[in-house]
Order: sequence, then C-alpha cells, then structure tokens
Amino acid sequence: MAKITVVTEMHDRNEEVARYLYPGVLVDANHAFYIDAEYRTVVLERINNVNGEYLTTGGPSAVGFDLPVDSVDFFDRISDMSALELLSALVRRSKEGAL
Repeated sequence: MAKITVVTEMHDRNEEVARYLYPGVLVDANHAFYIDAEYRTVVLERINNVNGEYLTTGGPSAVGFDLPVDSVDFFDRISDMSALELLSALVRRSKEGAL
C-alpha cells in the first residue's frame, strides 16, 4: 500500500476553505485508509486524485467505516503488516468505549 496524504476540505460560514491533512495509505485507486490521530480513529473513505492530491469525496456512503482504535502507532508500519496484524491493530481492546 502506497503512503499518501489524504486531504479533507470543508467550507466555513464565510465560504472559506479549511483543509485538514491526514496520513494515509491507498487501498485501491478510489479508496484510502487514513488516521485521525486526535480522535484515535482509522477511516476508510472514497477519495479522488485531483491535481496530485488525494481528496475525500464526502457525500452519502463516502465513508466505508470510521473505527476508533486503542493506538494509532501501527499506522507507520501499515504497509508492512499482514492482514492478520492489521485486523489485530484495528480491534479495540480498551474498556473505554466498550459496549
């Protein structure tokens, strides 16, 4: 998986664009995993490559999932992980947020 920067653009009340940058990896040409470290969340979202930037698409069903994780440290080595290692990293083990 190629490491990329995922860009989310949002318009504020004054119609100015706020840009948020997240470390991510391409899953395929139209989807990326990215990490929101502030909320310890991994997101799978549809993206578009626009002028060399990977922009989130927004809209209905753009997000495949957003998954809280115990730690985002695994993301630095995500390209080297096996499927089992990745699934283990995505399973939340802490009691915080448990149902």
